[in-house]
Amino acid sequence: CFLLSLTSTATCAQRHEVGILAGGVNYIGEVGDTNYFNPKQFGYGIIYKRNITQRIALRAQLSTGSFSANDKNATDLVRQSRGLLFSNKYNALGIGIEVNYLDFPIGEFDTSWTPFLHLGVQGLTVDELYFPENEYKAVSHGKKLTLSVPFGAGIKLNLGQYFVIAAEVQPQFTLTDNLDGSSPNTEKQPRSQQFSSSLSSDWLVFTGISITYAFGRLPCCRD
Repeated sequence: CFLLSLTSTATCAQRHEVGILAGGVNYIGEVGDTNYFNPKQFGYGIIYKRNITQRIALRAQLSTGSFSANDKNATDLVRQSRGLLFSNKYNALGIGIEVNYLDFPIGEFDTSWTPFLHLGVQGLTVDELYFPENEYKAVSHGKKLTLSVPFGAGIKLNLGQYFVIAAEVQPQFTLTDNLDGSSPNTEKQPRSQQFSSSLSSDWLVFTGISITYAFGRLPCCRD
């Protein structure tokens, strides 16, 4: 019944959306504090959505941002005494799917809103960091390509007939444990410090808003 309800309202929801997104970025890993949602640095990008029905949309986004951490901001006394710090930046290109909890007709003059969930996959380019021996700040020795799995939830609202504003939280599970320099490439940097716990990969969390412009109503839709 749930799948039927998702696909039963396809008539006038087949529209395109394109816009911008911006917000805060934080990292979760082996350096600094361990707060899950603590946006510190800035991230932004462009987003495209293809609304298949009033409940389902495909989405693609191109984004960039920066993130950093400092052990002095940690509550863990071991990290505080260690005193390591790093900064990094990313560029990402991803695709995914978005599912609305309620029907969300775009192109109507009436105001509507809905919570939504999303899931996708991204290609992520970051600086490849390492901590030189007896140094407290990480340095870069090139770029690294990895993957991440963004997912999360949000809420969206249509503004008139053509604009949609959405707020969302997007945690990203990355397939690397070296966003912070804790698990460096020892073949390239044999004297680098290693202190990764190896219990989990690093995470990035994006918290922000997007504003999109909707267009492309099908000819069969009513005015």
